[in-house]
Amino acid sequence: DILFAFEDRNYHPTETVQTIGLTVNVTEPNLKMSEVNDLGIEDILGVGVSSFKGSHENRIKNIALAVKRVNGTLVRPGEEFSALKAAGPFTPENGFLPELVIKGNEIKKEIGGGMCQIGTTLFRMAMNAGMPITERRNHSLVVNYYADPVNGNPGTDATLYEPILDFKFLNDTGHYLLVQTAIDYKKQELTFTLWGKNDGRKGWYTHPLVSKWIPPGEPQEIKTDKLKPGVRECQD
Repeated sequence: DILFAFEDRNYHPTETVQTIGLTVNVTEPNLKMSEVNDLGIEDILGVGVSSFKGSHENRIKNIALAVKRVNGTLVRPGEEFSALKAAGPFTPENGFLPELVIKGNEIKKEIGGGMCQIGTTLFRMAMNAGMPITERRNHSLVVNYYADPVNGNPGTDATLYEPILDFKFLNDTGHYLLVQTAIDYKKQELTFTLWGKNDGRKGWYTHPLVSKWIPPGEPQEIKTDKLKPGVRECQD
C-alpha cells in the first residue's frame, strides 16, 4: 500500500496528504484465555530465568524452537511434567539443527544441541514455584550458559539429553498448571513462568556456593581416526 502511494504520487503529483490504512494479520494464540479460564489458572506460581549470551546461531535457533514448543503446555493435576515430552523430539524433521553437546569426554555436535538451556530454565521455574522435582541431572562440566543468575556459580542447571536425561516435576497442586515461555533476543535471555492456583506454598532456592573448584588437569592427547591425517583438533 505504501509503495502504491509513492508511485501514485510520482505519476500524479498532489499537495494533499494521503492516508494509508494499516494492513494487519491477526495471529491467534495456541491456547486462548477462554480455554483456560475454567481450569482455575489464576496466579503466577514461579518464574525461571537464564542467559544464552554468546550462543552460536544454531544453538539460538534450537533454543527458540524449543521455547515455542514448550509455550502453552498444560499440566493436569497429578501429572508429571516432562521437558523432553514438551520440547521434543529433537529431530531434523522438527527443525532442530546440529550444535555442541557434552558427551562423555567429548564436546561434539549433535542434533538438538543447546536443549539444556531449556531444562535449566524450567528447573529454576519449578524450584521458585515449590514444585516437587522428580528428575534432574547436573552437568559434568561447568558451562557458563547455566551460571546462576544471582551469583554466577554452577549448581542450578539441568541437563536434557534425549532419550535418557530428562527434567521432570510433579503437579501436586490439585489444579491445572500452565507453562508460559518467552525469549528476549536483545538481552539473550529466557523467562519461563508457571501459572496455576496458589495453594499457599512459597517456593525459592538458596543460590549455590562453591567450596572447591576442581581444575581440568593436564592436557590429554587422544588419537582418533575421525580426523584427516595430520589434523589436530582442540577441545577446551
